[in-house]
Amino acid sequence: MTGVGLVGAGPWATMFHAPMLAGASGLDLSVVWARRPEAATALAQRFGAQAVGSFDELLERCDAVAFAVPPDVQAALAVRAADAGRHLLLEKPVATTLGDAERVAAAVLRAGVRSQVVLTIRYRPEVRAFLRGVPAETVTYVRGSCVGPGALAGSPFATPWRQSSGAALLDVGPHTFDLLEAVAGPVTEVRAAARGGVTTASTVHRHGAVGHVALSVTTPDGPGGVTLDVVTNSGFASMPTGPADEASVWRAITDEFAHTIESGEPHPLDVHHGVRLQRVLEAAAVSVGTGQPVLLP
Repeated sequence: MTGVGLVGAGPWATMFHAPMLAGASGLDLSVVWARRPEAATALAQRFGAQAVGSFDELLERCDAVAFAVPPDVQAALAVRAADAGRHLLLEKPVATTLGDAERVAAAVLRAGVRSQVVLTIRYRPEVRAFLRGVPAETVTYVRGSCVGPGALAGSPFATPWRQSSGAALLDVGPHTFDLLEAVAGPVTEVRAAARGGVTTASTVHRHGAVGHVALSVTTPDGPGGVTLDVVTNSGFASMPTGPADEASVWRAITDEFAHTIESGEPHPLDVHHGVRLQRVLEAAAVSVGTGQPVLLP
C-alpha cells in the first residue's frame, strides 16, 4: 500500500483529490498539509488521514505526493518532493512557466520517481475509446473549445491564478490542447490571439491536420466543458460530452498511479507529457503577445 500525502485543502482537494485517494485501491491517503492548518485538519479528519504542520513533515510520512494547489506552488514543492524520492500525482498545468515545468521533470528524472498528471478528461473510458478510434494520420481538421464562467466571482474556483492575465490558457488550455494532440498529433505551429477574455489559436499538426481552439474562463452563461470535433478522411466525429462517470475516472487515475509506482513503467500522461503541453501553452502565449505564429519542435 502506497501512502499518499495530499498538499492543499481547498475546493478541488475537498471535492476531488481527498475522496478519490481515500477510496482508492493500492493507495492510502495518510497525511494532509495546507497553508491553512485549520483547513488541513478538517479535511484530514473527514477522510481518516492525519494533518501535519509542514511540507517537510508530510514528506517524512508518505511515499507519494498528490497536489491540489496553484501551479506555481505545485512546481516549487514538486521539485522538493521528487528530490526526497516521492512519486508525484500532479495537477494541470504542471507549472506557470515552461522553465518551472522543466525543473520538475528534471527532478523526476534525477530521482527516478514516477509521475502522473491529472488531465481528468483523458481518464474517461468513452473519451479513450473515441481517441483510439481516430488515427491521427486520417485527421484533416480538429476543433476544440472550452468557453465558460469558471473564474468568475462566485465560483469556488475563482482563485487568484485563474483570474490573472492569460488564465484561460493555463486553466483550460491544458485539457483542450492535450485532446487536440491526442487526436491529431503534436502541434508544430500555433498562432494565437486574445480579446474580451477569449483566447483563440490556430494550430498545425505533425501529420498535416489543421486545428482551432477557443478558450475562456470568464464568459457569463458559457456552457463550460471541453468539446472536440474532428474531420477525418472518413467524415465528421465529435468526442462524447455527456456527464462523466466520476467513480470510473477516479478509479482509472488511482489504479494507474498505483501501477506506475509498483511497476516502474512510465505513465503516458507523466510529467514529460505535462512539459510538452506547457511548451504549447507558452508558444500560444508568445503568439498572443507578438501577433506572430510560433513553431514548435
